[in-house]
Amino acid sequence: MVKDMIENEFSRIINLELITKAGTNIEYVANDQECENLAKRFSIPKVVAVNADCQFRKLSQKDVGDYRLSVHMKAELIQRCVVTLDDINESIDEKFFIIFQNQTKGKNDADVPVAIDFDAREEDIEVINDKEIDVGEYIAEYLSLSMNLYPRQATATGSELGHKIIAEDEVSLEPETKNPFNVLKDLKHKT
Repeated sequence: MVKDMIENEFSRIINLELITKAGTNIEYVANDQECENLAKRFSIPKVVAVNADCQFRKLSQKDVGDYRLSVHMKAELIQRCVVTLDDINESIDEKFFIIFQNQTKGKNDADVPVAIDFDAREEDIEVINDKEIDVGEYIAEYLSLSMNLYPRQATATGSELGHKIIAEDEVSLEPETKNPFNVLKDLKHKT
C-alpha cells in the first residue's frame, strides 16, 4: 500500500489501473520546497528546477511487463567543483524508460517468484506488488544517476591542489615497470 511507503522529497503517486493502452501523459514539476529537499538528499548546494514529461502506457499481453513509463527529464543543478569547491551550474536532459510488471500470484495468493530475462541495453524492469507507484521517486533516482559525479570547472588545472589533471589521451595504458635489479644496481653505486 502507498500508506506503507516512506514519503520522499518528490512524491508523485499514480494508480496504474487508470492507465490505458492509448496512454496517459503527465508533466511533473518540482516546487521550491521539493527542490530544496532534493538538494539536501543529494548533498549538493541547490536543485534549481526539475521537470519531467511522463508517458504511461498499458502494454499488451505479448509484451514483457504490464506498464511502460517513458520519461524525458530536464533539471538544473548547482554542484561544487571537486578541485576548487566553487559552484558549477549543471544542466541535465535525460530520457529513460521503465517497465512495470505485476508480481504474479499462485495458489492461495502465495507469492510466486518471477523470473525475468533482460538485456542491459533494454529498459529497466520493476516488479511491483501494488497498482500504485511513486513516479517521483523514480525521477529522483534517475536524477541522482544523471548527475556528474565529479563536477569540475573548465578552468581548474589541478595546480590548486598541487597536482596536474591529465586528459584521457595522456594516460598510458602500459604500466611503468622498474626492474628491481636495476634499482639495486643504482643503490650499489651510491654507497
